[in-house]
Amino acid sequence: MIRRYGFEDRGVVGAVPVMAFLLCNMDRVNMSIAILPMSAEFSWSPTTVGLIQPSFFCGYLLTQIAGGIWADTVGGKSVLAFGVVWWSIATVLIPVAAKIGLPFLLVRAFMGIGEVVAMPAMINILSKWVLVAERSRSLALVYSAMYRGLVTGLAFSPFLIQKFGWLSIFFSFGSLGTIWFAEWLNKAHSTPLEDPELRPQEKKLFVTKCVSKEPVKTIPWSLILSKPPVWALIVCLTSVTIGGHLFF
Repeated sequence: MIRRYGFEDRGVVGAVPVMAFLLCNMDRVNMSIAILPMSAEFSWSPTTVGLIQPSFFCGYLLTQIAGGIWADTVGGKSVLAFGVVWWSIATVLIPVAAKIGLPFLLVRAFMGIGEVVAMPAMINILSKWVLVAERSRSLALVYSAMYRGLVTGLAFSPFLIQKFGWLSIFFSFGSLGTIWFAEWLNKAHSTPLEDPELRPQEKKLFVTKCVSKEPVKTIPWSLILSKPPVWALIVCLTSVTIGGHLFF
């Protein structure tokens, strides 16, 4: 797939894009731990802390649909690379902004802008690289990486803060994005047809078994919103999101 896999492993997403989602949630969750020593150092009031935490999602709201359109237009590889680099830079800038008085809430919002394009970019990549019959397993692998990122970030952040101070989690987590970016540029291709190392039998399989269409020019919103399963998914995901962010 994104990395060189054997023919029998053609439907498995490679480790490189999955690592992007691990980093995504590591960078997202570290503020939940760092906010305690930061608020003490900068004498932030509970109101300020309450504004800092949701500012991430203000940026997150802005580019979700745009990220999907962009991925369909220029390819998932470029969009995912942009997202990782953008949110990694924003992660590194968080302590800088807090120290020198830059618009701190704006930096957090910028981080949300970068992270939100990751999912539509990955969906675009999966639609090109994974056989229809194997997509559920691939999505499960991707989503599990997101939750592993939450666990990893929450587990390592207190240790880093205790040993090296709260700045360390932003600099260390953010710098991992540069390592990922270098590997991604070397290994990834938006579609199988762009991969010069893809073997002929694999290329034939992707062409015949993957559903790869041209980007949709007009989205049939009325038709989509008229389907009960769509509303069931909306209600389900809304409930999970509200519950997850309120209580965890």
